[in-house]
Amino acid sequence: MTFEEVKSCLKQRFPMLMVDRVLELEPGKRVKTLKNVTGNEIQFLGHFPEFAIMPGTLIIEAIGQSASILFTRTSGKGVDQREFMALASVNDMRFLVPVLPGHTMIMEVKILKMTDEAALIEGVASVEDTVVARGKLSFFRMVV
Repeated sequence: MTFEEVKSCLKQRFPMLMVDRVLELEPGKRVKTLKNVTGNEIQFLGHFPEFAIMPGTLIIEAIGQSASILFTRTSGKGVDQREFMALASVNDMRFLVPVLPGHTMIMEVKILKMTDEAALIEGVASVEDTVVARGKLSFFRMVV
């Protein structure tokens, strides 16, 4: 999927878009996405000015957005502007290696369990085949 196709699956917009491309997608099973981390992203103004490190919360966000794309392409739900899968919990998340400007982060998400109202996924973020973060996220369906 191109960046424009990614945008059509997500509610987030600048500066919170954390997925640039979808590399692989198996509806109902897994997705592999890519985020190019650049030094001119707004979070690096304060995290940290002298040594820029991608915040862990934004790595979680990238995994979550990858999961959202997978959910949308699996169920067909989530396209309506009033509907989305909201992050409910972060479990067993481990940050193993810093992500720096210039890195290409690859997120791999697989569905562990999914119903019409909730989902549990396992997500792994890597840079150059080195796992930088891993954990499980749960989501629930919201309609506003």
